[in-house]
Amino acid sequence: MLMLINDQIEIFLEALLAERNLTTNTLVAYKHDLFNFFELMSVDKMEDIHEEHFKTYMQVLSKSRISNRSVARKLSSLKHLFRFAFRENWISKNPSSKIKQPKFVQNLPEILSIEQVDRLIESAKKAESVLAKNIRNTALIELLYATGIRVTELVSLPLNSVTGNSDLILVKGKGRKERLVPLSNSAKIAVKDWLSFRKEMKMSTNSKSFLFPARTKKGFLNREQFFCILKRVAKHAGLDNVKVSPHVIRHAFATHLLANGADLRVIQSLLGHSDISSTQIYTHVLEDQKKALVMNNHPLARNKNKI
Repeated sequence: MLMLINDQIEIFLEALLAERNLTTNTLVAYKHDLFNFFELMSVDKMEDIHEEHFKTYMQVLSKSRISNRSVARKLSSLKHLFRFAFRENWISKNPSSKIKQPKFVQNLPEILSIEQVDRLIESAKKAESVLAKNIRNTALIELLYATGIRVTELVSLPLNSVTGNSDLILVKGKGRKERLVPLSNSAKIAVKDWLSFRKEMKMSTNSKSFLFPARTKKGFLNREQFFCILKRVAKHAGLDNVKVSPHVIRHAFATHLLANGADLRVIQSLLGHSDISSTQIYTHVLEDQKKALVMNNHPLARNKNKI
């Protein structure tokens, strides 16, 4: 009995979920990419897809003005599907095997210096007129810089993630994968101060289980609220608040660790990256910083610029 493409895609996605423990958002993106491909190619049988269809699809995508990064993601979805289909004997030949991924320039992340991070943390202690907010904001930013966790991981931290062992924090990341991340001394102090203050707070039932409770539907501080907090603190610190974001602080965490000799694999584990290639971008950042340091400070480089 001939399987329908819809059924094949659903089986593939179920297998992908089991193998790689993907997030719901990633699965939705995969599903959209796959159905979009077959719809654009006007093909309803997987075995009728040939290499030329991929070339046509690439041309369609190039005219749609989407980024090379998005093109690469869409093509990756398809190549995964057809490798799976070939293994399952749904097709006799993999038509995507010779299709190459497009090259794209990976933008290097904005980086804050250690001095700028220090200014940000000091500003968090006094940027607001309410003491409770300053204590909470200091704990938020100290935790973010000390651990490099994602903003969604930070704001939704359960209360029991820090009370068990004050030297470590338990983080539940993408795909609900758990990892233990060590805390710096200043982060431990900031969290301890916040926990002491938090005990006196009045909270709704659904907020009590979170480290940073808030009057929101989910019971914890949401991403947008933290973005606004960070912008105010950055402005108070005299930093360009347009360039300061939770992700920029995550980048600072990784880059500063690497600059001080941390192993790339350790940084990968702390960041919760499933692929080392996602972490390797920080080596390029460090290389650029070293080049700038030499060009700005080496006497021969300075003399050359004067010629």
